[in-house]
Amino acid sequence: MVNPDSLDFIGFEEGGQAAKIDVIGSVITIIGESISTYAAVLAIEEEKNERNKEPETEDLIKELKAMKDQIQYLTAEIQSLKNHQNKDSPWRL
Repeated sequence: MVNPDSLDFIGFEEGGQAAKIDVIGSVITIIGESISTYAAVLAIEEEKNERNKEPETEDLIKELKAMKDQIQYLTAEIQSLKNHQNKDSPWRL
């Protein structure tokens, strides 16, 4: 533990106990803010790494299959709408 009397090299007078404790508090605050800044930098780097990470091939294949199924469904729906429109058309011969 830090003894406030050991801070005599700072140049405080004998009665400057509060000032010595203030210096200790300031040093602790600086260390805490440095750790906080370092943690923020690490979080930013991790976020960059996650964004630059290539998607897995299996995930891409699943996504493409889902898109293919959706396209086939929509194509069938469009064809169905065309068929109904042709049946209901007054211009149909």
